[in-house]
Amino acid sequence: MFNMSWFCMTVLCLSFLFVYGEDIDLSFTIEPSDVVAVAGSSVVLDCAVSSKYLNHRPKLKWRTADGQDLTYIGDSHRTQLSNGSLLLSSVFDGENGDHANIEQYQCVATIENIGSIVSRTATVKMARLPPFEEQPSELRVFPGQTAVFSCFVDAQPKPKVRWLKDQRPLVLDESRMTILPSGSLEIDEVQGSDKGLYYCNVSALDQHRISEKAALKLDPDLESGSSLRTPDFIARPHSTVAIEGSTVTLDCTANGNPRPWITWLKDGVAIDFAHLDSRFGKVGTGSLQISNIVESDAGNYQCRAENKEDSIEASATLHVQVAPRFVKKPSSKVARIKEDVELECSVYGRPEPKPRWLKNGDEI
Repeated sequence: MFNMSWFCMTVLCLSFLFVYGEDIDLSFTIEPSDVVAVAGSSVVLDCAVSSKYLNHRPKLKWRTADGQDLTYIGDSHRTQLSNGSLLLSSVFDGENGDHANIEQYQCVATIENIGSIVSRTATVKMARLPPFEEQPSELRVFPGQTAVFSCFVDAQPKPKVRWLKDQRPLVLDESRMTILPSGSLEIDEVQGSDKGLYYCNVSALDQHRISEKAALKLDPDLESGSSLRTPDFIARPHSTVAIEGSTVTLDCTANGNPRPWITWLKDGVAIDFAHLDSRFGKVGTGSLQISNIVESDAGNYQCRAENKEDSIEASATLHVQVAPRFVKKPSSKVARIKEDVELECSVYGRPEPKPRWLKNGDEI
């Protein structure tokens, strides 16, 4: 259900090396940020620098992530503003010849005859809703059991999910119904009035998708519904990748008679919600939610559903990605001609970052 792709983390190790020169202390005060934009809209990427000495006036320019400088001649799509920012007009509009759904840019600050520094790579992505990864499917349950309808689209920004029943917006009975963070609809203590056709409407940035319709049916055999039944999962957790500081939910719901109780384990050890910090909690009838993810939360999580008849388990792995951070930054140095100089750079992150060295904005 969740996107398992890993992103590659690259760190630029920058410092100034002067041969009988002056330390200008050039640095970015604003670096361009990543943007998700609607096709045809305009985007501004900001960039600003500061220098310790006023007589050194930095010059800003922009380039694509592959190192090609922007020229702007005959380019109705890109314009550099007077403050140095980059204006992108009508992004992802087929009329300007750009058919890709992603653009990447870097800001370069240069002091003539001294050197250059390069900003982080800013990514501009086209806002779009990809196809459904999970849609609701028909369910047949006994009265009093739990029903879960799936609805998931892996999109950024995270789309809004609304549920409908029999062609009308679903009015949630908050004592029994929950829309899980994944978008799934959970209906507890199912009753006769819950029967009908359910589907979800997923929307983000003026786009929307409507799922397939699925029926919720009640088994009329009340005698069978009252007989003992082993636990059976109707929603299982999926392995996922989370960024440090984010929130993740691992879905888990089960039916059975007697009603199963849900226990969560991490790496084989039961999670004691009473003694853990408030970052861990349950949503719905048994799903696990972890807020403000930290690196130590990574591991294998097991959802155990059990009653006096039997016990079953479903597991998922949580990977935590940690943004790169400097353990040791390179420092500016002054050296004589032909003198050996060592510039140190140590970084940490998950996955392991790949340091790159640049000289005057060009990769070494």
